[in-house]
Amino acid sequence: MQIDEQTDDNFLESCLFFNTNVLSRYLLKLAEKEFKYLNISPAHASLLLLVYDSPGISPKQLSKNLHLTPSTITRFIDSLEKKEYVIRRTKGKSAFISPGKKAVEYKKLIAAAYKKFYLKYTKILGSDTANQLSFSIFKANKKLADYLDNNE
Repeated sequence: MQIDEQTDDNFLESCLFFNTNVLSRYLLKLAEKEFKYLNISPAHASLLLLVYDSPGISPKQLSKNLHLTPSTITRFIDSLEKKEYVIRRTKGKSAFISPGKKAVEYKKLIAAAYKKFYLKYTKILGSDTANQLSFSIFKANKKLADYLDNNE
């Protein structure tokens, strides 16, 4: 069916942009429930997991890994630093981010919240669907990033 012949409902059903945004909002609602008791957002938890795995990581690397703008990373770091989740050390113009005192205490709790979140959406979607969808979206993101990097 051609796009100009589709109804609005069919257009939305076949629109990758629309459907990935809806999926993102649903997943965010599920994730927020799992992280609520930690008083931390899922996005901040993702940054912390990278900091745990790579103490001394640069904000630039965090930005690249999380696909977030440098200004967003700076806001995240500022917020987490106030809560003593991260320590920012500077050397010249470079900054390096490491886990703070409070983050070390929360590492297992954050990992458990992510696991619970994963198990919840896997149960809802089915393991095969969740894994295939994740892999397909990962591959699509890579292709789109490569295209944008080479055509801007």
